[in-house]
Amino acid sequence: MGYINRFLLFLYTLAIALAALGVIVLCLPVFPIPTILNEVAFALSRWETMAAAAFVFLFSVHLLACSFSCGSKSEEKQAKEPEAVVVHGASGEVRIAVSAVSGLAERAARVHGVESVEAKVESRRVAGEGVAPSSSVTVALELGLEAGQNVAQISDAVRAAVSEQMNEVLGLTDYSIDISVAEIAGKDAAKKSRVS
Repeated sequence: MGYINRFLLFLYTLAIALAALGVIVLCLPVFPIPTILNEVAFALSRWETMAAAAFVFLFSVHLLACSFSCGSKSEEKQAKEPEAVVVHGASGEVRIAVSAVSGLAERAARVHGVESVEAKVESRRVAGEGVAPSSSVTVALELGLEAGQNVAQISDAVRAAVSEQMNEVLGLTDYSIDISVAEIAGKDAAKKSRVS
């Protein structure tokens, strides 16, 4: 439930509490019954009473619909956002932002023959028996290669370079690297880049 709906719910519950307090006061023998009936009859004959009742009804339906919704947009956004990568050092748990892992993988994947790299990192917590939970990381690399390069050799070199960074810099052991080639530059593009 968002902040606006929380505020509306606050006003609604406050109004209901005041209405309940008014009913309690009316039940006590403080006001004469003919006076109360006269005021109620007057209020029921006014169009403002009907408009207020319609507004309260629509307001109630809106809050009822909010109570059945799965969550607010901010909660959905937080659920979709990737979790930080968790590694365990000698002194305890370390959380590494997914964007930092992605940047490291992109820099490591820029070996000879790679023209462009885009990395997407997914992380999920894995709990083992008797072991503190850590992260299982999937690094998806989308490569753009220069013309005339051997795809298998380049992908092996990229995998080795990224694996080295994952092991030595981040200390990760549970990870996988998926490589896809999105583009191979043509010979004309290679000649233009050499001339300039």
